[in-house]
Parts: sequence; C-alpha cells; structure tokens
Amino acid sequence: MTEDDLQALAPWLARRSQASQRLAVQPARALAATLDLPAPAAWSEGQALPPLWHQLYLHALTPSAQLGEDGAPLRGSDGGDEDSGDSLMPPIALPQVMWAGADFHWQRPLYLGEVAQRRSRIADMQLKAGRRGPMVFVSWEHQWSQHGRLAFTEIDRAVFLGPDSAATSSAAAPPPTPPEWAQEWRTPVDEARLFRFSALTFNSHRIHYDLPYARGVAGYPALVVHGPLQALLIAEAWRRWQPGRPLSRLTLRARAPLFLGRFDAQGVHARAQAPGPEGTRLWTCGSDGQPCMEATLHGSATPD
Repeated sequence: MTEDDLQALAPWLARRSQASQRLAVQPARALAATLDLPAPAAWSEGQALPPLWHQLYLHALTPSAQLGEDGAPLRGSDGGDEDSGDSLMPPIALPQVMWAGADFHWQRPLYLGEVAQRRSRIADMQLKAGRRGPMVFVSWEHQWSQHGRLAFTEIDRAVFLGPDSAATSSAAAPPPTPPEWAQEWRTPVDEARLFRFSALTFNSHRIHYDLPYARGVAGYPALVVHGPLQALLIAEAWRRWQPGRPLSRLTLRARAPLFLGRFDAQGVHARAQAPGPEGTRLWTCGSDGQPCMEATLHGSATPD
C-alpha cells in the first residue's frame, strides 16, 4: 500500500450514505435480556434509547454471498443497496481491519417507536507505517437524527493492517502496573451472550462465535469480546453510577483484545477512576486489570 494507492481511493471521500428506520421496541428488549437487565419486557415506545443502543438499528444488509472468509463484508461491497452503509467501506489492499475507537457527541436521545435517520460519510483516510508495514487509518462520520433534529454525531475509527507473522512479531513487553480504580461493575459475558450480541448487531465476524476459526485461522487464543460490546458496557456502567446525568461526550480507544477466559464467571470488569477536570476515565479489563477498551466520558449538567 502506497500513497499513490491511497490517492486512487480519494473519490471515496465524496461518497455519502443515507438510511432511516423506525426504532422498534423488540431489539431493545432483546438487548436488555442479553445484558440481564431487569424487566426487559417493560421497554416500550416513547422510551429514550440509552447511549450506544443505536447499534441495534440501521445495519448494513450485506448479502451473505458478499461476506469474506472471516464473515465480514468484502471490501468495496455496496451491500446490494446504495443506502446500506457498506458503500463506505473502501477496497483498501490490506488483509486485516480492526476497530480502533470512536467519538460521540450527544445533543438529545433517540426515542423508541420513532423513525431515525442516519447520514454517513468517510471523514478521513491516512497512510502510516508500523511494525507490520503500511497501515491505513479510516474515520467515518455518522449523524443520527429524529424529526429533523440532530440527536448525536458518531465518529468511528478503524485501522487496516498487513499480515502479522513471526518475522514481524516481537517479544511481549512486561505489562504495566494496572491502573487504580474507584468503582467497578461486573457483567457476565460468555459464548451465548457473544452470539446474541452478534445477532442483535448483525455482526457476522467469526472471531466472536466460531472458536475453531478464531484459534486456527485468526490466531487468537479464544473468542474475542466485541469492541462495541465493551463500549456498551462502559456506557451502561456510567448509566448505573450517574442515573441523573446523561452522557454528552464519549471517547473510546481500543487498547488490546479481550478474550473469553480472561475473566471469571462474574464477567467483564468495567472500572472507573474518580472524575477529574478532563472527564471520567473508564475501561474494560480481564482479571489481570490491564485496560482493553478505554474511555473518557463527560456528562450533561441536566437531562434533555
């Protein structure tokens, strides 16, 4: 991958995608059941959708024939629908793509039972060099609204990487001392919950549910806990600890994969430090305490 190759993809920056969908109640009820939240059947139309629960809606409807061996959509696929969102996945000639993080800015919540609109574009593509050779960082901007009013802006980031091999792998450095924390929330996560979350978010990436593939092909020691699921658990921890203070900003950064088996039966750790002038730092981790998904959160002064 060279600068000339990236320049050839510049027309993708002009692409736009629009989609809309009524926010049905049933997916929210199903996610509440997946997370073992109380009274999942009590979710009803007119109820505000919690932060990051928008992942239940407006999925890219990529035909199965356009999925790669890993279960992810093929690069450059339009999903069979120009408005599906896959028209914004550029055909970058690097074999691996990893979700790197996201930024969210909320003005108001979305509401169940109402139609939501999403406008999307590729915000940026940058070529950099790393130990595995060239890397391409891509950012997508999504604006979510209802009744013509902006609800929130989402910036997703991913990195496209070359193959990892013994020649490029280096000895693991000693892990740093785990950060100190002031609060903790544990959430059970197992194979069944990973499968449910994959289904609810229409995520067919095999590393989350196919153990032989995750080990034998992807090279992971176990199934991988979804990055977006970890982000959701961080937002849910905030919702438990700050019930009267809605989120206004959230910055997420993926630090390391989180694998099943790296935590006990009580589940994934969501930990937080005391709030500071730069916001509240939260992260997910296994039993070793090393952050996997890291976040900085800011709350609104008053509810919308």
